[in-house]
Order: sequence, then structure tokens, then C-alpha cells
Amino acid sequence: MIKHFMKFFVIISIFWQLFSCEKIGTMHDNFPYSVTATSPTEYPTEVHLGFFTDAQNQLICGVPKTGMLQAGWQGDGAKGGQGGSVIPAHIDLTYVAYAEKKFYHLDADLPKEKILEAFRKGYLTQSNEIGEDGKKMMVPAHYDILTVGMAPGGMVVIWLSGNKSRVEICRLQAKETFVDKDKFMPNPDPNETQEEFFALGFKIAIPDSIKAEIEQKGIPFKLWDDYRIRYKYRFVVNAYDDKDKVTGVHNLQYSGEEDFITEISDAEKYREQGIPYNVTVEFTKYFVNIIFDDRETLSVFEELQKKHPGKPIDIVLKPTFMYKEIKVSVKCEQEEIPLTKYKVKSIAGG
Repeated sequence: MIKHFMKFFVIISIFWQLFSCEKIGTMHDNFPYSVTATSPTEYPTEVHLGFFTDAQNQLICGVPKTGMLQAGWQGDGAKGGQGGSVIPAHIDLTYVAYAEKKFYHLDADLPKEKILEAFRKGYLTQSNEIGEDGKKMMVPAHYDILTVGMAPGGMVVIWLSGNKSRVEICRLQAKETFVDKDKFMPNPDPNETQEEFFALGFKIAIPDSIKAEIEQKGIPFKLWDDYRIRYKYRFVVNAYDDKDKVTGVHNLQYSGEEDFITEISDAEKYREQGIPYNVTVEFTKYFVNIIFDDRETLSVFEELQKKHPGKPIDIVLKPTFMYKEIKVSVKCEQEEIPLTKYKVKSIAGG
């Protein structure tokens, strides 16, 4: 009788442990997030209909329908009150691309395991608490924004982002589709044709400089995939004197990914990443913000990789006296090419 009781007790205990683990795991995998949508500033789009579903094909939330999307490829866009806490497994999205005068439709599965892994792993972010070394402490954080980016050619990219941290989840391909403009417009003009709708959208949405570029060279469809090419590089930052030290490097990339590094030993490591969009370097007394020209940087990186295949690259930052100017060059082995089209957005005292 006692043996039977003990056997029953053990079975109940094992069942309870499994149940508890499953429950804890479920709670642990509950990561709330907002959903945003964005497009390159020069090539705006607008969502017609869009939604995420889970592995059981149950609706999670919509893709925000917040008007013309011009937040930029590195921006998160408007949230529009959409979000969830269930890991999305599928996306269905229809949108208009004004520069191309087309509607696109995307119906695709998402790498839900990769999304879950990114949520679980999280990242380190800077807090307001000061550590014993006098620096702001780095604390664990979880991503809380899921962004849908729409670029020319039907390119769709999904990112997860948080404070100074953004990681690409996947790149998807939408297909051209037909949507009656009367079903897209909230107050359609019955006398307006489909062609007139596209022509007006192109006129209003696309900057004049981009219109001229499209007329001369066409839309650079390959550009956003070029942004996603990963190069092995690091920033080599030379403080003007020994009194000033590097305390942080924030790298936002043209690919839309970003990271923030506080440990100098980590900042000196090479990383596989897209070309930089801008970099903010924090010193003990100063901080500087440099915006890179995408075409120039891509060209220099491509040239160096052809000449020095597989070799890592240094982006060298050399401040002048009182940080009045920053000289930037790209170096691979013994070859160093100065950049000329970057902009120093700000140099300020710390």
C-alpha cells in the first residue's frame, strides 16, 4: 500500500514539475511588443491591409495603417496602436509603393523560432545608474518593437528593436498585385482613374530630387539589399589626447540594424555588420556624431574587399584639436582611403 502510494506521489510530483516548467516557460516566452511600419524617406509606401497571425493561424494584430510611411529605413515608424505578445508565425500585407506606382502583396511565413530566440536573448542597454567605475551601468533588456520595412521592388524586412539596439529577423519578397484605388482611398473620387491616382501619389509623395534621379537612372532596386551585405569591420577611434577616453560607440547601420558598445575591449573587436549610417562616439569630455554617405562608403568597402579579400576593415576616426573636426578614413591592411562625403552632425562637450 505504501509502495503504491509512493509511486502515485512520484508520478504526481513529476507531472507537477512538468506542468510548472511548461507554465514558467510559457510565462517566460510572453514578450509584449508594439508593431510599427516604415519605408525609406525618399521612397514612401502606405499600408492598405496587413496583419500577423500565430502558428495556429489566429489573428494577433494588424500592421499599422497610419498613412504615408516616411520614417526612413533606420526608423521605426508610427505604432498605430498595434501589437501583441504572441510570437508571430505569418504575415499578410498589401501596400502601395508610390515611386513605382504599384501595389504589392506579401503572404509569407515568418521564422518564429528566430524571433523567439531574439526575444529570449535580448540585449544590454545603458541605464541611468552609475557603477563603481563611474560609468553608466549596462543592464539586460528585451526587444519591444517589431517593425515592418517596405523598400522598392517589393522588398520587405522585419526587425526587432529596443533602446539603441535593432536586429534584422528576415528579408521577404512581396509580389505586384492589383488593388482598386476606390477600395484603398477612404473618400475616392469616382471620376479619377487608376492611372491618375498613381500619378498624383507620385507627384505628392516623391521628393523632386528623387524624381530627377528616377528619370535619369531609374529606381536603385538593388541598394537596400546592398545595405544588408555584412562586412567585417570595427571603428578605430583616436582620442585627441590621453586625458580623453572613449566611453561608448553607438553604430546605426544602413541595413537598419544598430548596437551600442560601452566596453573598449568590445569596441575594438571586429563585427560582421552592414555599412554604418551614422556613428556616435562618446568620450570622457566630448561626443561626436558622424553621418556617412551610403554610395561612397559602399564603393570604398567594395573596392577594399576586392583588393584584400577576407581581410577585416578599420574605419578610422581622427579628431583635430578641441574636436573641431573629425577626419574619417577606411583602412584595410596597409591601404587607407579617406572619406570625403560624410557629415559631422554634432561635436559637443561631455
